[in-house]
Amino acid sequence: MPKPIVIVSEPIATKPHDWLAERVQLVDAAHLNRTDLLDQLSDAHALIVRTYTIVDAELLDRAPNLRVVARAGVGLDNIDLDACRSRDIRVVHTPAANTNAVVEYVTQMMLASIRPITHLDRPVSDAEWHTLREEAITPRTCVGEQLGIVGFGKIGSALARVSAALGMRVVYHDIQDIHGHNHNHEFKSVTLEELAATSDVVSIHVDSRASNHHFFASSFFNQLKPNAIVLNTSRGFVIDEQAAGDYAQSNPRATLIFDVHNPEPIATDSPTNSVPNIIRTPHIAAATKIAKAQMSWVVRDVVRVLEDQAPEFPAG
Repeated sequence: MPKPIVIVSEPIATKPHDWLAERVQLVDAAHLNRTDLLDQLSDAHALIVRTYTIVDAELLDRAPNLRVVARAGVGLDNIDLDACRSRDIRVVHTPAANTNAVVEYVTQMMLASIRPITHLDRPVSDAEWHTLREEAITPRTCVGEQLGIVGFGKIGSALARVSAALGMRVVYHDIQDIHGHNHNHEFKSVTLEELAATSDVVSIHVDSRASNHHFFASSFFNQLKPNAIVLNTSRGFVIDEQAAGDYAQSNPRATLIFDVHNPEPIATDSPTNSVPNIIRTPHIAAATKIAKAQMSWVVRDVVRVLEDQAPEFPAG
């Protein structure tokens, strides 16, 4: 029997790539633009994507033999789940693959903002040594600060445990009833309004549902403390950039840290451009080799579906 045809539209890690290549006819299409990718889909049985391939009705109509779409990652906002479902196409992903990497990123960026560390890059005199030690005393510390987490899923709850270990008070807001989740009893559920008004640090971990578009708008930013630290590693579109830019400019002691953006790359006319207390990184919170490899092992579920087995991590 001929091997099934699997198209990879964005690069995946080497070991999962090679493992899959032994079992299917693998087509690397990461170098193709969308038009050329669509031309490759007529015989494909599976499609593996990451962040930037849009799987919509137009694409699916060009792939009549497609049986499974795999997202090497967590979020599914680039995949039209309803369109896949209506065509009996399975969707699989890796919901826990990047949890530790994102928690590391948030923790590192939070600590750098709360307690910046003075580095010595040259020998100094006795007087300068003592001056530097005095100047290095930071007014803030994690101990006793309140962290508000919006979205208390895998990443949000893992971040809560790490932050509590650093001595922070942790509150959270989630639209779903998550009573009974592990460690949930340790942390307090509050309204979004209370979280915004009382938290020293806010970390955003919401999902890609349409109602979250510009969820964090002026009504949210206007409630924040003037020296709040806000981190977003979820989706760029959940932030109203104009509201974020206005808040940052009006509150120079605040720090906004955005790893995700809408669009990507960042638009040249974004209201967050050139605002000194807005820190932006190029969608790298999950950028560790371990996390990338774990996300790429979505290929196991691709093979399971192609062999008529139940996938381990189906979407929905």
